[in-house]
Amino acid sequence: MKKILFMGMPGAGKGTQAHLLQQKKIYEISVGEVIRKEFKKKKSPLTPYKEAVKKGDLLSDELIFKILKEEIKKLPKDAKGYILDGAVRTLAQAQYAKKHNLVDRVLFYKVSKKTAIKRLLNRHEGRTDDNPKAIKHRFDVYKKETRPVLKYLKKNFKYYKISGEPDVKEIFKETLKALK
Repeated sequence: MKKILFMGMPGAGKGTQAHLLQQKKIYEISVGEVIRKEFKKKKSPLTPYKEAVKKGDLLSDELIFKILKEEIKKLPKDAKGYILDGAVRTLAQAQYAKKHNLVDRVLFYKVSKKTAIKRLLNRHEGRTDDNPKAIKHRFDVYKKETRPVLKYLKKNFKYYKISGEPDVKEIFKETLKALK
């Protein structure tokens, strides 16, 4: 089973590529999607964190680990792999992924900040964190907390850097090459 970690700044195209890979029975585990679904429920263990996430803050490592374990258990029996998207944003999370063998390769989607902002403002998914103020905060959090994790990932996993600038089909070709 392929155990893939997608990395890149918000708006790099990770979710788009993950959706395309589902046709290959490589299923996406998007921590962000799980969190948003939980927030829609009247009662959820994540409800107390709703305002912080709305501003662009990250959940604690413990909550992320719990979500990951539960989501991996839910994968279909025919799964040929999974993609973790938004699952490793701190060094502790990267170390957890290594220790628990959750990842065997990392695909890093590189995109300019300008492109990422344009995508985030134009995706119209109704996300509360896709507004200029929250986007700026998300980039700040990414720069401060996630970027330093990339060094650890490069040292500890097969690491592929893919340009997120071309069209979706070209990016998908490069993604498939990295998965062979």
